[in-house]
Amino acid sequence: MTEKVLYEELCPAEFKERVEVCPVAYLPLGTLEWHGPHMPLGADGIQAQELFKRVARNVGGVVLPSLFLGPDRIYHDPNREFYGMDICTGGTVVPYEMHQLPGSAYWLPDELYQNMIRQIAANLARAGFKVLVAHGHGPSTWQFCDLKAELKEKYGLDCYCAFDFYKDEVMGYQCDHAAANETSITMAVRPELVQLERIAEGKEEPIAIAGRDPRIHASEEYGKEVLEINVKAMSEGIRAMFS
Repeated sequence: MTEKVLYEELCPAEFKERVEVCPVAYLPLGTLEWHGPHMPLGADGIQAQELFKRVARNVGGVVLPSLFLGPDRIYHDPNREFYGMDICTGGTVVPYEMHQLPGSAYWLPDELYQNMIRQIAANLARAGFKVLVAHGHGPSTWQFCDLKAELKEKYGLDCYCAFDFYKDEVMGYQCDHAAANETSITMAVRPELVQLERIAEGKEEPIAIAGRDPRIHASEEYGKEVLEINVKAMSEGIRAMFS
């Protein structure tokens, strides 16, 4: 039987035992966001949750449900709003004009997102957690990191993201957007959800941003290597906190 680590699946006695042994909460920072024509809309949360599940089974702790709301860049024209990857600012595999990309439904104002994180932290501290690790959607991760000192002072929570344990431009966890890194990680954890064949040959459509072309550089093997390196680094870092 697979060890239960998801918050929503634990009975109270199981929850109490896990928190007493390792008072670490893991928060996947997801979105419902365009991740190229070839990736699932929930790719951020899918990747982060799998990392956290593996770490929790290694060293303990509890994995929270993924968030699907988060902050991002936003631009208003007279009739519409554009956010996130709708707004092309360079670094794309295929250049494109600003337009509403299909499927994105996650944007939250910065202040509202930060207040949501504050309330989550307050609830987790009340439940007995001492450490909060959050990772996933880039803007969500960086704003969470901006709150680290405040969450420590107010709620006694030591806060980390995956990059605090292992940071690398190629082997870091979720360090591009639907390019080779994220595509490969998703291939490793949910291969049935990646459909590279949906990237049309010769068609000038958005594919990926801030990384290498997934058509050339993505593979399940690369994704497994990124996953294993980051699971090991995070597991070792958390184990050291309680040794």
